[in-house]
Amino acid sequence: MGHRALLAYRRDNSTLTGDSTGEDDDTGRLPDDAAEAGDDTPTYDLHRSHWGGADFALLDRIRPDAPYATDTQFAVDPEPIATGLTLAEIAADHLNFLHHEAFYRVAADYETTAFHPVWFGLDIDSETVERSATVGHGALVEAVPEEANYFRGWVRGTKAVVGEMVDREALSREAARDYLVERVRSWADDRVVVVPS
Repeated sequence: MGHRALLAYRRDNSTLTGDSTGEDDDTGRLPDDAAEAGDDTPTYDLHRSHWGGADFALLDRIRPDAPYATDTQFAVDPEPIATGLTLAEIAADHLNFLHHEAFYRVAADYETTAFHPVWFGLDIDSETVERSATVGHGALVEAVPEEANYFRGWVRGTKAVVGEMVDREALSREAARDYLVERVRSWADDRVVVVPS
């Protein structure tokens, strides 16, 4: 089955400035994403890795001398599946929050940031929700690999509570999504969160 991951490589014409921490503004623009040439929204080339989602394995394997980690079992396909996308466009139109285990943002200097794809679907957690979208229906949360299992457990517990609230008609599906966004942002604190608009 694999451990699928998507990777967003900063395009050469976008210049990275600042540090890589902070919260987004729901557009996928991050504090370190200000391009110097008048456009403050950087663009990325989107790549995939069949095994790169395993324990955030690519976090330490992408380097200037190995930009696609081709010498490892977690290799990234060097042929992009899409180009010229913002992080918001990737999250809204390309990332399958249910099936991708990891997402990576790769800076122009190959500094790599890992993200948890958090699916907001309540199919398993609610008796009244039969089907939820998997693309564009979630959030990307900056990952700390050592805390990954704890975070995944927290997400499962939070979704179980939200699913029960939907079943009891205390929350609509739209309100449930908004509540999950709020909870993820609160948990993430100063980590980067990208939410499709």
